[in-house]
Amino acid sequence: MSFSIELHFDEKSNFIIRNMWRKLRERGISDYMDKHGVFPHISLAVFNDIDILEMEKRIEKVIKNQGVFSIKMSNLGSFPSNEGVLFVSPNFSDTLINLHKKLHEALKDIEEKWEYYLPDFWIPHCTLGMNIPKLELQNAFDVIKEDFKPFDVKVETIQLVEFDPVKLVKTFKFQI
Repeated sequence: MSFSIELHFDEKSNFIIRNMWRKLRERGISDYMDKHGVFPHISLAVFNDIDILEMEKRIEKVIKNQGVFSIKMSNLGSFPSNEGVLFVSPNFSDTLINLHKKLHEALKDIEEKWEYYLPDFWIPHCTLGMNIPKLELQNAFDVIKEDFKPFDVKVETIQLVEFDPVKLVKTFKFQI
C-alpha cells in the first residue's frame, strides 16, 4: 500500500474544486477524482510503505503549533508527463512552503518517499483530473477556464491517507 500526507480544505473550497471535477466528468474528459473517492487536497509527501503509528507521532510533532491558514488558488497547470494531470495550484505562500519543509525534515530518515514530493521537486497543486489523454488536455484547460476565478482556500487539516483504494487513516486538525 501507498500513503500520502495531505492538506485538506474548508467546505466552501471543496465545493469549488468538486464543481471543477464535475465539469470534467460531465464533458467526458476525466472522472478519476470522483471514481477513486478522493477529497480535494494538496499532497505534501507520498510513501510506498510506512509505520503508521510512527508517522502519526511525527505529523503531530510537526503541526503542534500550526494554525489554520489560507492560500489563494489562482493557477491552472499540467505536468509534462504521460499521466495526463490537470491541476489548480496556489500562489507562493511562506506558510505552505515552511510547513512542507518542516514535515520533510521530520521525515528525512523515512525511506521510499516519492521524489515528486521532496522539497527540491515539489510543485504544490490540487489535482482536478488524471489520465487525461494528451489530445484532450487543451480541452480540459478550456473547460475549467470557462468560468475559473482565483479563489481562497482555508487549509483546516492535515490527513494521513492510504491509497489505492483511498482510505483515511487519521485527521489532524490545525489550531483555530
